[in-house]
Amino acid sequence: MKKQISILLAAMAFMTIASAQPELGLAGGATLSNYRITYDSESESFDSKLGFTVGMVVNLPAGRNFAVQPCLYWTQKGMKEKQSDMGTTYKMSLINNYVEIPVNFLYTRNGFFGGAGPSIGFGIKGKWKYQLDDEKETESVNFGNDDEDDMKGLDIGANILAGYKFPSGFLVMLNFNQGLSNLVPGETEGAKLKSHYFGIRIGYMLKTKK
Repeated sequence: MKKQISILLAAMAFMTIASAQPELGLAGGATLSNYRITYDSESESFDSKLGFTVGMVVNLPAGRNFAVQPCLYWTQKGMKEKQSDMGTTYKMSLINNYVEIPVNFLYTRNGFFGGAGPSIGFGIKGKWKYQLDDEKETESVNFGNDDEDDMKGLDIGANILAGYKFPSGFLVMLNFNQGLSNLVPGETEGAKLKSHYFGIRIGYMLKTKK
């Protein structure tokens, strides 16, 4: 009996979402990202790196004040570092480009919305930049799971966001994304590398016709 009730409730929820009128939109903005590396009990972060994000947003109403929001973004994550010693300056920066798919579960009221959900990112390309005084060098990031790779390309995370949608359809939203995957490839030997970033986006939602 409980199984039948669960199936019935799931079917009703699916029909509600499927019959709901979705909202489609575009959004873009900036990211402020970093990576944290941990080895045994020691942890280190670098300086945050500014990047950009742009993509598509879909709002699927799932009740009076609830919605499911799958998104597809091109998102930049990175870090940077600068050290000076004995008159020598060393700079390093990393910028990685991901195709990111967050699925947020939202509570909405009077234009305000907030929620959370999982995200999955696929590393597409990245670039290391090194500078020692006036000498510069650039290298591509190798994504993969082997020891000779720089980091894993799959980055699973948790996303929290809040925002406001104006009656005109324009919206602004803030989010924080914490990477959960250990991005150290191959044999980790106790080392962990995880991403995180803050994002701010503005966009426009256009309600589609049935």
